[in-house]
Amino acid sequence: MASAEIAVGVVLPASGTGDRFSCQTPKQFACLLDKPIFFHTVMAFYRFDWIQNIVIIVSTEYIDRVTAMVDCFKDKVKVVLGSNTRHRSIREGIQALLHVQPVPDVVVIHDVVRPFVDEEVVKTIVKNAFVYGAAGVTRPLVSTVIQGDENDMLTASLDRNLYRASEMPQAFKYGVIKEAYEKADENDLNFGTECLFLALKHCQTPAKLIPGPDSLWKITYKKDLYAAEGIMKETGICVCIQSVTGSASETVLQCLEHHISEKGLSCKRVSEVSSDFNTYVFVHTEKSDITTMLETMSQEVCDCHRRNKYEIVKPCVIHVYAGNLWDTETEREFRETIAKLSKDQCSVLWYGVVCQNTCGRLGKMLASLCWTREDSFSGQTFVLHS
Repeated sequence: MASAEIAVGVVLPASGTGDRFSCQTPKQFACLLDKPIFFHTVMAFYRFDWIQNIVIIVSTEYIDRVTAMVDCFKDKVKVVLGSNTRHRSIREGIQALLHVQPVPDVVVIHDVVRPFVDEEVVKTIVKNAFVYGAAGVTRPLVSTVIQGDENDMLTASLDRNLYRASEMPQAFKYGVIKEAYEKADENDLNFGTECLFLALKHCQTPAKLIPGPDSLWKITYKKDLYAAEGIMKETGICVCIQSVTGSASETVLQCLEHHISEKGLSCKRVSEVSSDFNTYVFVHTEKSDITTMLETMSQEVCDCHRRNKYEIVKPCVIHVYAGNLWDTETEREFRETIAKLSKDQCSVLWYGVVCQNTCGRLGKMLASLCWTREDSFSGQTFVLHS
C-alpha cells in the first residue's frame, strides 16, 4: 500500500527542558544554521506532500514564539500546549489530531531534536504501522549494557545482541495510540518514555521493529550541535561557479572548483543561475559596467530563492573580480555594490573578493566563505594581494 493512500499525521513533542544540553534555553530552540533545531525538523516533515497534518507540542513560555515562526507552514502545522512530562505532552498532540481533517489513519511520533528525517524511513514505518498497528526504528546497541545495585556495584551484564536501541520516528494506527494513552496510568505518564511499549502494554499491539540508518541520532549535548551543523553543511550546501564578465581562465576555474570540493561541498560549474544551488560564485575578469553586472546576477539569485520555504542554509553569493586591470574607482564601486546588496537583500549572504594572481589563496578563501557562511561578514569585500 502506498503511503499516499494513508492519511498521515505527525506529532512532534517540543516542550522538554533539555537538561543534558546544559543551557538555559531548551535545546530544541538552540540555533542550527540560523534557525532553531525544531524548525529544521518541522520543515523536513512539511516537505513530504503525503503528510496532511503536523502537531507541535510546546510549553507555555514558547508557544507564541513557535506559532509565529511556523506561520509559513500553517496550512499543515498546528501548535498546541504541552504538559509537564513527555507522555502527557504527546497525549495532548494525539488528542489535537481529533480536530483536524482528515483524521489520520496513522500517526508518526518523532523527536523534534532529530532534524535528519529520511523520507524513505518514514514511509516504511507508516506502511508497517498500518499493517501491524505499530512500528518503530531501531539501531544496534554500541556499548555493553550493565546493571548495578543501590551501592553502584555490578550485578549483571546484558547480552547486547538480544537488545536494540529504540530510535525515532515511530508510527501507530491512530486508534491504537489514542487508546494506549487513554489507558495509560499515572506511572506511565509520570515516568514512561517509550511509546511503543504503551501500545504493547495497553492495546496488546507489538510493534514491528525496523532497522534504521545511522543518521537518526538525536541532538542531546552541545557537542552534537556542532556535528549536526557539519552534516547539514556537507549535505545541504550546493555551490555553482559561473564565469560572468570576460573569460576566466580554465586554470582559475579548476582551482576554485578543486578547493571548494576539497572542503567536502558539492560544486559544479554552470552557465546560468538555478535554484538547484544555494551558493553562487560569480567570477568577473573585466571591469566594464561591473556595477550593473553585479546587480543583474544578484537579482537572478534573489528571484530563484524568494519563494522557497525549504532553505536549509541561507543562500550565499560571492562576487569575485579576478582581472588584471584594477583601479581605485572600480574598487569603490565594487565595494559599495556588495554592501548595498547586503543591506537591501538581507535574506542572502553577500561577499566580494578582489584578487590578482593568487589562484591558490583565492580558492581557499572561497571554500572557507562557502563553509562558514559568517553573517557578520556579509556586505564585506576582501582583497587578496599578490
